[in-house]
Amino acid sequence: MARAAFVWLATASALEMAPRFVLDLKKPPEERWEGAVDLILQRHGYAHSFAPVFAEHNATLFDHLTAEHFEALGQAVERHFPSTAAELKGLARQFQGKGFAVSFQYLAAWLYFHELAHSDAKATDLEARECTGIVTQAADGSILHVANMDQSPLAARNLTIRVSVVSSSGDLLFEGVDWYTLLSTGMSRAVKRGVGSVQENWRTTTVRKLEDVMADIERGVVSQMLVFRHAFEKEDVLTFPDFVAHVTQVPLAAPFYIVAAGTKPGEGVAIARNLTGADGIDQLADADDFYLCQCNTDRWLPDDVLDPRRTAAERLLRDMGQAEGAMQMGLFAVSSAYPVHNPHTAYTAVMSAATGELHAYIREASCPLHPDASIVRDRRYCLHAEEHVFRV
Repeated sequence: MARAAFVWLATASALEMAPRFVLDLKKPPEERWEGAVDLILQRHGYAHSFAPVFAEHNATLFDHLTAEHFEALGQAVERHFPSTAAELKGLARQFQGKGFAVSFQYLAAWLYFHELAHSDAKATDLEARECTGIVTQAADGSILHVANMDQSPLAARNLTIRVSVVSSSGDLLFEGVDWYTLLSTGMSRAVKRGVGSVQENWRTTTVRKLEDVMADIERGVVSQMLVFRHAFEKEDVLTFPDFVAHVTQVPLAAPFYIVAAGTKPGEGVAIARNLTGADGIDQLADADDFYLCQCNTDRWLPDDVLDPRRTAAERLLRDMGQAEGAMQMGLFAVSSAYPVHNPHTAYTAVMSAATGELHAYIREASCPLHPDASIVRDRRYCLHAEEHVFRV
């Protein structure tokens, strides 16, 4: 589908395009993100963007860390990832220049947010962690990938930024999008033309001890927010199989799902990552139909009856059929249907590794007035519809 059609759809659906930023790697690391914080503050202001995100995650996670933890996190990033440390220091200076007390050590903790949130330092497990990834193959063999990012609080969507990463020689390396980006320098949804598109989804296995997570970080285990960026910046990751091998084997400090798509027929995977490898890998080439869908439940288990996003997405795709469901408009429609799109959906990315396209849209909170209005009868999100409307 032409780019113009997607722009029309965004306008008709009252969606908001994510602001764009060029990350120029030939600049000194501390200067690479200059002006990025302003892109958010000019649109929403601190009180409706960073402040509520910081407040919620401070209360549930970061307030349970000690000063020694923050210091150790900063030192670990400086020691093992000096370029990232410099980028985070540059971002911290942007916040401080606006009068906001955001330190390098605090951003170092955000870099490892997912890892720390899988530990017993997390006070509650009430926040939404529902993301959806779908890879489809059309009759002509072309591959598409749609990725929904679901996260609370609602203000998180206001941090969403689209990034074009440019090499020191001026070439476009890849593009990515995320609301975590200005807190971590990473992107959890990204596409590199000719190689692949990728996203992460939260995976719940066991709660780790904070001391074990910190030990992994201090010995240099990479943040999951940097896994895709590092892979797409590597000169030796030239093919989709290269990329899949890399992200399957890189050591982690917390589990997660990886959904990735390539450029050739059958190139689509859903990987259930553990700390050292994969507990399971599903291949589009082996799928019974033209799609592969991953949410936040291991694919060898049935969908959670209280969280039927995979059920809903797969039903819609079957009903549409390949001719419609494997097209950009059809795939975007699936990602926009409740409960795949729900009050926690911060943004949607539609990606093609063959063309390098990335369409990234910030989403409005969506909740049917009655559960019968959705493709799957689901009461999970809409028992408190009035509260969602009020918070928006």
